[in-house]
Amino acid sequence: MTVKRKKRGRVILSLIAVLLIAAMTFGGICIYLAFQDNIQSKYTLTETTDTFLVTLLKGAVFGKEFEISETEINSYINEKYCTQKGENEAGLDHVRIDFHEGGSDDIYAHIYYKSYELAAHSKILFSLDEQTSILSAKLYNAYIGELRISENILSCLLSKMFENSEHITVNGTTLSVTASYTYDIKNTDGITLSLKHTQSTEDGVKCRTNSLTGEALKAAGEYLISEEGREAVSGIWGDIKNKVSTMFNVQ
Repeated sequence: MTVKRKKRGRVILSLIAVLLIAAMTFGGICIYLAFQDNIQSKYTLTETTDTFLVTLLKGAVFGKEFEISETEINSYINEKYCTQKGENEAGLDHVRIDFHEGGSDDIYAHIYYKSYELAAHSKILFSLDEQTSILSAKLYNAYIGELRISENILSCLLSKMFENSEHITVNGTTLSVTASYTYDIKNTDGITLSLKHTQSTEDGVKCRTNSLTGEALKAAGEYLISEEGREAVSGIWGDIKNKVSTMFNVQ
């Protein structure tokens, strides 16, 4: 019995050793894959421009469909949402979206978390709530380096990366921003620019907003019926009458 027990003990120890070696090997492979960076050319912008807002405002004048190029969008995203390592505990310092006709876009990024720097990429699906102008981006089929990660890991990573963001909210693997801005004007509700429609193309995104012309006319109407507006109009009308009277010597 003693010999059998010794043999059984050696077998169990051998199995444990094999499992430990397998676990360490698997862990080492995962770490190796996670720290691979073969997509630097994908997340690095080779061309930048600062015309995003100009294109947006021009296209929004009448609320008709217009297109923003991939370069304009990626330049704006990098300027607005990327941060350098050291500014936050976690974030991204490079990002680029590769748009495709009909959606199923790709996103590539270089991210940092504490002392680690990693390359990441995933599929990204955009959706827009036309009533609230909330633009959402769902990430899926995600990789850190060459390692495929689960939705739970992706969700935790996104929460860490954007926990200090004033503009981006995280819900699981979905990022959301409010694609609307109101320019305040005294005695009015202001002028609001809101995104109403988006559609990916091979070169960028087709967009449509509300009409800025309509918003401006609305704001002008609100100002004219306000007390300050009525006083201003009265003063202007008085100046006009005085000039006319002077021109024609009317007493």
